[in-house]
Amino acid sequence: MQEIKISNGYIQLWATYLRSLQIEPLEADFLQDVHEALVPLIDQPFATQVPLELLNQLLLRTRQHLNCPQLIFEIVQVIRPEHFGVLGYMASRSSSVSEMIRHIMRFQRLVIDGSEFVPLQLKQHEHSIELYWAYLDEKYNLLNELTMAAMVQLGRVILQDHHLLVRCVRFAHAPDRGQMHYQKFFASEVRFSQDYYGIELDLQGLAHGSEQADPILLQLLVHQAEQAIAAKPPLENHLEQAQQMIAEQLRTQHQAIKVEQLARQLLMSTRSLQRLFSTQGTSFKKLLEQQRIKRCELLLQQGLGLTEIAEQLDYSDQSALARAYKAATGQTLLERKRQLHKARS
Repeated sequence: MQEIKISNGYIQLWATYLRSLQIEPLEADFLQDVHEALVPLIDQPFATQVPLELLNQLLLRTRQHLNCPQLIFEIVQVIRPEHFGVLGYMASRSSSVSEMIRHIMRFQRLVIDGSEFVPLQLKQHEHSIELYWAYLDEKYNLLNELTMAAMVQLGRVILQDHHLLVRCVRFAHAPDRGQMHYQKFFASEVRFSQDYYGIELDLQGLAHGSEQADPILLQLLVHQAEQAIAAKPPLENHLEQAQQMIAEQLRTQHQAIKVEQLARQLLMSTRSLQRLFSTQGTSFKKLLEQQRIKRCELLLQQGLGLTEIAEQLDYSDQSALARAYKAATGQTLLERKRQLHKARS
């Protein structure tokens, strides 16, 4: 399994911030215990991959040394497009926020990669769109905060006089510092302990673009990004990711994801995804039903009614849920409800 790897742009961004304070990272006493790991990385190209653990160590030690609880929001003040490499340059040369988002969705593996990489997803609201991704583990909290702050601040830098219209920012974890720091930086509604991480943008701001938009240069950058993605090894756990995404959609949207949508989120063609499932001895339909039944069991234990469970699992009606549950478990829903009731009493 490949562990999570981040681009060296995160390290370069952190180092740029320290140097703005006249602190040379390789000479700082408070970083001596990570000096050996830092030396071969500090000035390497953006595409160099860095272990997540190192970034966490650097951020925690720096925050403690500077006594700066809002460190992440201070770091991103020095952000430039080159900190995100070719993806940052693509964003800066895009004609609109919508175009920036398309490139981010397509080439996100250039920034964060590895076996536990969860692709950024997109959903539409009535007056906004939302970029979001699932919560996995608390060890990613700092990375998620830095990534969200960096995306918003880079958008502000690129748009300059135009505003990045952020409606709401959602964090899956609880705040580890005063909420005023978050609200001051994002200048929008900020929610914590949510089902996912998300940045919600007003539709009215999607047409805003950079004054440096350059379609010819952008085309060259896209080609370079395509080559970089093609050179990457395939992810080892597409099957696990597919299971996570199916479960996440049921849990947060109460909808069964479509196979075409799942393939897009996994950055694969539908045919390639179906072929992958076949080589693993399964299919999209089987995976969907497995996640539905798994979720159904949890909702039964929570005491929800069968009609509500059917709705949450995107079955056409209660009868369809009952048939699926009996086919999967050999037990009727009423039998299972009586069994759970007896166990509680």
